[in-house]
Amino acid sequence: MNRHLNRTAHPTIKAICGLSAIIFCASHSLAADDKAAPKAQPQPAAIAQPAAPTPPVVAKPVAPTAPSVAKSSTAATPKSGPPTDQDMAEALIQKINKGSGDIVLRSSDLPAPYPPKPEVKPEQKVAAKPETKPEAKPTAAAKPEVTPPPPAPEIPWTYADGPGGPENWANLKKDNAVCAKGRMQSPININFDNAVKADLTPVVFEYRPFFLSIMDNGRTVEIIGAEGNTIFFNEKQYRLMSLDFHKPSEEAFNGERFEMSVHLVHQHFDGSQVIVAVMLSSSPKLFEAAKKSRWDTPPKESAVFQIVLNNVPLVKNQVVSPPNVAINPNQFLPENKSYFTYIGSLTEPPCTEGVTWIVMKNPVLVSAQQVHSFGQIYSNNARPLQMRGDRVIKESR
Repeated sequence: MNRHLNRTAHPTIKAICGLSAIIFCASHSLAADDKAAPKAQPQPAAIAQPAAPTPPVVAKPVAPTAPSVAKSSTAATPKSGPPTDQDMAEALIQKINKGSGDIVLRSSDLPAPYPPKPEVKPEQKVAAKPETKPEAKPTAAAKPEVTPPPPAPEIPWTYADGPGGPENWANLKKDNAVCAKGRMQSPININFDNAVKADLTPVVFEYRPFFLSIMDNGRTVEIIGAEGNTIFFNEKQYRLMSLDFHKPSEEAFNGERFEMSVHLVHQHFDGSQVIVAVMLSSSPKLFEAAKKSRWDTPPKESAVFQIVLNNVPLVKNQVVSPPNVAINPNQFLPENKSYFTYIGSLTEPPCTEGVTWIVMKNPVLVSAQQVHSFGQIYSNNARPLQMRGDRVIKESR
């Protein structure tokens, strides 16, 4: 067996013994034991009658007993480095004790140099839970929440004295500040002696009849304009947007107001506005302020104004379009179209300035009954006169 070991395992033993003397000594000690052990003598086979051959009895391999070599205390646990000489010696002795086959030392016979890496499982994404804020615990010192009072209701503007009246328009909204701070507000008193007579461009009225759409907006009676009704003034075209009525007239001539007035509101596509104001009167005496002569017979009813009175809606803020009822805005214009002009503002909030006013010098006659009838709807819907300031008023010749 020693020769067999030297022939088959000599390279391995030589390599291992070169590493340590302990391994060399252990291997030769085991070889000496193999020589000293008595070999079993073969027994002569008994001569017997031929019989049926019996299968040879194969001896079951006996598990080799572990050598009485104390195990290192570190063998039970994986080491954190490469195998030592002691580890290789112990592994070689176990191979020799097995006594089967070639003595070949493999890396699997040695203890693992490093602890096995734990199996890394893929991370499982966990849906993030919505963050819940801890409920605030009531404290003894916390005061109960006080609900703020609701905002005060908006006060609508009006022509009458009071919180919404003309003196308080600027206080109702920030957009109305110009009603108090503006320097070009309307209406104004037009004094004939202070007007500058000039050769002004005539106003070209291009009106035609249209079906009536009328509304009582809570402050005046308003007629909604229609397409195809325009004026040309200073080389610009303005569309007729609406007609509204005031009692008394908002404008004054030489300090005197007329019984009524109608405003024809026009607008250019760039947003600029031109308002044509026409006085309505039933008394010849009122024309004395405008230096007009008397007449003996009272004026007759205005046909176009009567159409307006006939169709005033019964419900406010509701547009009514009676079937087959048309009006012609030309009937609200005097025959003599001479005028005064100045730069003013809207006569209602937000009192926007930069409006061109064209005030016709001659009135349109209406009957006293028609003036009275309108007074049953609105007896006073005119803004007080505003300061003229240093504005220039021109009068066409």
